[in-house]
Amino acid sequence: MKKIKYFAFLTFLAFFSSCNSDVFEEHEIGENLIDKSTEVLLIDTFTVDSYTVKLDSIVTSGGSSARVGQYQDDFFGKVRSEFYGILDYGGGFELKKDIEDAIIPVEFDSLVFITYFDKNFYGDTLKEQSISIHRVTEEIDFADGTASFFGHNEFDYDDKVLGELTFKARPYRTKNERPYNLRIPMGDELGQKIISMAMEANDTLSESKKWKRFFEGIVLKPGEDDDAAMLTFKTGDTLMKMRVYYSNLEGENTDVVLYHDFPVKSDPFNFSNYTSDKSSTPQDLGRIVERTDELSSELTDNLAFVQGGVGFITKIKIPFIENLNTLGLTGGILKAELVFYPMDGSYDSKLFKLPNSAPFNIYKTNADNMALEAVINPTINGPVASNYNYNYDNPDESFYSLDITSYVNEILMQGQEYDDALLLSFPLEGLGNSMERIVIENDPKSDFRIRLKTTYVVQK
Repeated sequence: MKKIKYFAFLTFLAFFSSCNSDVFEEHEIGENLIDKSTEVLLIDTFTVDSYTVKLDSIVTSGGSSARVGQYQDDFFGKVRSEFYGILDYGGGFELKKDIEDAIIPVEFDSLVFITYFDKNFYGDTLKEQSISIHRVTEEIDFADGTASFFGHNEFDYDDKVLGELTFKARPYRTKNERPYNLRIPMGDELGQKIISMAMEANDTLSESKKWKRFFEGIVLKPGEDDDAAMLTFKTGDTLMKMRVYYSNLEGENTDVVLYHDFPVKSDPFNFSNYTSDKSSTPQDLGRIVERTDELSSELTDNLAFVQGGVGFITKIKIPFIENLNTLGLTGGILKAELVFYPMDGSYDSKLFKLPNSAPFNIYKTNADNMALEAVINPTINGPVASNYNYNYDNPDESFYSLDITSYVNEILMQGQEYDDALLLSFPLEGLGNSMERIVIENDPKSDFRIRLKTTYVVQK
């Protein structure tokens, strides 16, 4: 009976909505639209419970960028990212030959790792920080049954440093409209080995499979004591590479510096590894170990958390949505918005900015905290995305909102199970490559608590 009653009212709702093209609350409702037996209610007193959970399998491979760095966060602790990558053989490295088909002898000059800054970063770029390069000592390959790497994956590497640099980041600066590069000098031993192999015409330098067996990959690591920024670097043939410089000892061009590049391509085998030391944080998010663990906001100072890369997301339960069906003989939702506020003082305009590179999405979930499917905006037939509503007069009252009308309508028609809930997150497809975070208020006594705001029409 509930479904029949609700369906019968949809035609009325469609007519009512089409007559009100502006924001609903600003319209004067006349008798020509609805009769006196119809009541319009704005309800925002639903119980909204929140929890912090942690996804255990966040894909960080397959992108076109690398994240490397470390910073200290009052809410999330020490946050760290390392990058694992595979060096391509660069199409083969073969030295030139003379007219008698003999290899022209060359002399090694230097070995350097080159990468370019991306504008995305998190933390303080004015502080000095360092990056070291290490050689991976096992094959970088997917685990059985998978085709991706995740934020917790790692491989064995040699503690010996291949290259190291201390620097101040320049993510915003450009030269000739091209981002600044970072050049990390590397030790001579590997470079001399490569030149020696080239002089011997070793096919390791001309066959991809043999090269990968010789040099299985690299890991870029931030300094252990760094407290600066997590940086993003571009990958690709011309944007990240190891370059060996050399010069001819004989012939016409002995004074010309030559080089060969071993690029880190945008490859599905490249990925970032994230770690965070949360035990020292006031809310002790380290208590969340398994995906099914839920840390109620009541246990974290009435706060909930979302963090890209590491994988914290906010779980939201709204247990009494079905009570809307008790408001009248016939009724329906015109609009349902989920509203939440960032905690005042948990962000700033320089170091820990509010999320801006991607909107929030919201996903249906259950007791297992798996993202089952995104809540859909039927107007665009795509995932519901958040809006940031900035309050120019009182910036601390700015908030995010998501239109979840379709989700609430679905519950009113089909009913609600005890385990039904929502996951609030950055888009999951890019969560592993996000560095952003937010701290959300949900004190039930506060005006800035998480709210479900519904505009409901009741026909008595």
